[in-house]
Amino acid sequence: MDELIVWLCLTLGWTFPEASRFVRETPIKKVNEFIKELQYQKEVENYRIASNFALVIKTWANAQKKGNHYRVSDFIGQPPHRKVDLTEAAKKANIKLPEEKCY
Repeated sequence: MDELIVWLCLTLGWTFPEASRFVRETPIKKVNEFIKELQYQKEVENYRIASNFALVIKTWANAQKKGNHYRVSDFIGQPPHRKVDLTEAAKKANIKLPEEKCY
């Protein structure tokens, strides 16, 4: 739990009391969803930065060999996608999940 509080402080610039209160007062499922969204947003930001560099390389590579047409995704892969929410996927597939209990 301490690692999560420190991670929130470093990532969001929160103070230790703010982060510890958030972790203590928020249900763990909501904390997990919050962290997943933060990670996704960071991946999107990193992809945007990498795509700028890949665009320069793509332009240079396309100019070197006529006939080759590289895309940005050839250098850095596909953009990030949100992870599938297992609860929603289970509902769509009519799978009943066990009840979540907090102890």
